[in-house]
Amino acid sequence: MFDGLFVSGEFLVLDDGMETTIDDKKPFMFYGAKVVSGNGRMLVTSVGMDTALGELMNRVAHTPNRAQLPAQLDKMNTRTHIAGLSISILLLVVLFFRFLLEKKDYSSGLPELKGKQTASKEIMNEMGKVFLKPSGQISILTTGLAILLVGVVEGIPLFVTLAITYWNRKTLSGKAIAQGILACVTMGSVTTICTDKTGVLTLNSLEVDVCYIGNEVIENDCVTRIDTSVREALCNGICTPLLKSSSSCSSSEDPLLPWAANLGMEIEILRQSHTILEAKELSTNEEGSGVLMKKSSDNEGDMCLHWKGPATTILAMCSHYTDSRGTIKVMDEQRRLAFNQIVEHMQSNLKTIAFAYKQTDVAMLEENSLILIGLLGVKYTCCEDIMEAGVNIILVSEEKVSKLKDIAVACGIFANSNRLVLEGEKFRNSSAEERMDMVDKICVMGNSIPSDRLLLVQCLKEKDHAVAMVGVRTNETPTLKEADVGVAMGTWSSEMARESSDIIIWDGNFSFLVPIIRCGRCIYYNIQKYIQLELTMNIAGLLITATTTMACRESAITAIQLFWANMVVTLLGGLALLMEPPTKELMEKPPVRRTDWLISKVMWRNIVSQALYQSAILVSFQLKGQTVPGISKKVSESIVFNSFVLCQVFNQVNSRELEKKNVFRDILHNQWFWVSVGGILVLQVAFIEISHILVGNARLNWAQWGVCLLIGMVSWEIDLVVKCVSDVVVNGTFSSHVGCINNSMTPSAVSGSASNLELPLIDGNSTRPMIL
Repeated sequence: MFDGLFVSGEFLVLDDGMETTIDDKKPFMFYGAKVVSGNGRMLVTSVGMDTALGELMNRVAHTPNRAQLPAQLDKMNTRTHIAGLSISILLLVVLFFRFLLEKKDYSSGLPELKGKQTASKEIMNEMGKVFLKPSGQISILTTGLAILLVGVVEGIPLFVTLAITYWNRKTLSGKAIAQGILACVTMGSVTTICTDKTGVLTLNSLEVDVCYIGNEVIENDCVTRIDTSVREALCNGICTPLLKSSSSCSSSEDPLLPWAANLGMEIEILRQSHTILEAKELSTNEEGSGVLMKKSSDNEGDMCLHWKGPATTILAMCSHYTDSRGTIKVMDEQRRLAFNQIVEHMQSNLKTIAFAYKQTDVAMLEENSLILIGLLGVKYTCCEDIMEAGVNIILVSEEKVSKLKDIAVACGIFANSNRLVLEGEKFRNSSAEERMDMVDKICVMGNSIPSDRLLLVQCLKEKDHAVAMVGVRTNETPTLKEADVGVAMGTWSSEMARESSDIIIWDGNFSFLVPIIRCGRCIYYNIQKYIQLELTMNIAGLLITATTTMACRESAITAIQLFWANMVVTLLGGLALLMEPPTKELMEKPPVRRTDWLISKVMWRNIVSQALYQSAILVSFQLKGQTVPGISKKVSESIVFNSFVLCQVFNQVNSRELEKKNVFRDILHNQWFWVSVGGILVLQVAFIEISHILVGNARLNWAQWGVCLLIGMVSWEIDLVVKCVSDVVVNGTFSSHVGCINNSMTPSAVSGSASNLELPLIDGNSTRPMIL
């Protein structure tokens, strides 16, 4: 890695995300791009960390793990550890004091330990009574410890990893690669995507919203109404800039080609039948070009020149226009005014492109007296789904602000919000307070250098944004590392950019970020469902065992039974929830913020209500079940344990929807779910029968199984009632604030916020003006 100055030779081609050449005209090489071909000599000015790239890398905050999920899971596991250990200690203390009180009250006749030579043996015997039942079975203390060891601690890392791997492979499916297992999960919580124009201008994302030829609006399905000569001229205007030998982009990279193909354009035939004589860019330094061409078969035939560029610029170069029937008409002042009104209206939410041509005998690219072919209003649809998911997009590049602004308008980034457009120098030279105030409003940052992009990402992260950086060039490597998710676009991205990225999209399709975001959100919400099921089971198990032990010195559920419940519910029920397919509502929810808890308030509501229900009903049955005729002590214990497992099965259905009342929606679409439910029931029946044979537990008849199923099914009603009551409380709470929120949005407040913007508000009205 070095910076240098080209001193002699032919040229050097760099692997820098696009065709970049170092020669006498562009002799400076920065940011350590890799030389892939060419012949030349360089004067090395700096190496290693003294280079421009090295200085930027020193400013990157080196965080060992940018994903929030592992830290949140570790925090939850730690708290689960503490809770389980605290309850185990509490049980030990309660059992010890009960032992002392019962020894004093009942005068059990146990020998005094003080002064006896056999004191150690007596201590061991007494401790055995705490840890073991008289029959030698394991007591409640060991049961509590079993909950601690086999609960959430063991389940989450293993099965979450399996689910993430499954969804990554299913979503990416060879079109992209995630270089970190949590890259897609983190992408699901991204709130801002920073990219340059190469990210959003993809071939299959362009849509021609409106096409004017003369005074007619041409719909996409009515192109046959256009005269053949007009269609040919329009196709040539689209394609001929791609035929010039100096073009650095291939014909397959022009986003207008799919639309032109509907007009009957065949670029290979055009390439073979015409010769490019001259090509140049617009003299106004805008994005546009002109091409002088002639048919290859004509040695001295007429030549034709084509101009393509911004509508306002091309209109000023035209003196005539053609209608859809091929009739050429004079563009008088009234007609020119009508065209300008059309362009002005389209520019509010579309990118406008005009095409003009002229038959000529002069071998030069004239810029006057042209014939207007048509006006196109285009937009790029690749950003719509991303912005609908609550993710902001910022265009940041070394390109000019005006050019990036046109792209941002075409992409619809200005559609529903007031955004800020500025140059990198202004952002760079602003104070820290000013940067933090404007960073949430930035939509376009042009004329920026790599350090500006790095600073932008750092400011966004300070405002608690989760940032994804889309880049292809070597000088974007520090920003890709700094971002929460670095995304390299296409195989043409530089080697260093790919190595520094978390996700590589091979075909460079910006729209592919949508399924990645959906996948990340699906995994995150499935993990929440899984955690709700696991915590409900563990909290209910702890409450049941602790309460029954303190009340009657006997655990309602043994250690082996708790281990079995954790195993089958985690293995089958947990995996089924983790495999829940994504829903449409996932992309309608706002991204998860860094400050959001993994266990939300809604989850705690569901967990507490279910855990309290299970504890209340099963503790009551443990204490009073034997009063029911035909229910012995062993049968009561079997019913309590069996009901506990079945409650988890029915609560697995509740966990499918954390907020919505209809927990059965699309339940048939998840085959894993039915496999898990059937598997748990079969294994539970087998466990009851085997425990009856091995340890003498009671078998259950059909009526007793019905009682267990009824206890489990009540959890559905509990979930529905809790959600309904919660909705009433929440709606009643928020209804009093709706008026305040609406009243606060006064015209003065809106105008005050808009006064700080450098762009006017964009009118989303799609009504098109009529030509008089």
